[in-house]
Amino acid sequence: MVVVLPDPFTPSTRMTWGGPARAGGACSTARSFSPTASRKVARTEAASELQPTDADDAESTETIEPEATTEVSAAPPAQPAGSGSATLTLSNGEVFEFGILCSLEPQEAAGSEILFAVVSYDDPYNLDVTQFAAGSFDGAANISVYDSTSYDTVWEASTLYGTDVELSMAGSTVAGSGEFLAGGELGGETVTGELVANC
Repeated sequence: MVVVLPDPFTPSTRMTWGGPARAGGACSTARSFSPTASRKVARTEAASELQPTDADDAESTETIEPEATTEVSAAPPAQPAGSGSATLTLSNGEVFEFGILCSLEPQEAAGSEILFAVVSYDDPYNLDVTQFAAGSFDGAANISVYDSTSYDTVWEASTLYGTDVELSMAGSTVAGSGEFLAGGELGGETVTGELVANC
């Protein structure tokens, strides 16, 4: 291969690598020396386009945090309005405890006025406490415990039966005392009992 340099020669002279020398010493000008620098620049620019920028690095290294989840605890079942607890203690040692519902405002029922009432539908025993107004059954008061399945009376104190019963209400507390008959049988022996109901 023959390289023919022009005279004078400078780095900017456009010459190419050629094949066999042409007649008259002329050479091919299809490829020059000077584009070497331009190709280097072009490659550098192309490479810069492929290099990740700071923003690209930030995007590629950004950690995606999982969305926070909030645990929802199941709310406890709401108790009925006016709910509470009651305890009846008898002098023979028997103690009855109840979850109760209370009605502490006067109300009409079957043509009678009730001042306040406490009821329970627990198992195995239910509770019924009622204070009538003076104009209904002469202000009768009643405390009754009965079987939740058969509805048979277990213990009962009622002025309607002639036994002593006293009921009172202070705020949301109903208190009572009386002489209780077993099974509600008239003429039987009685035991004393104390009731406290916190509504």
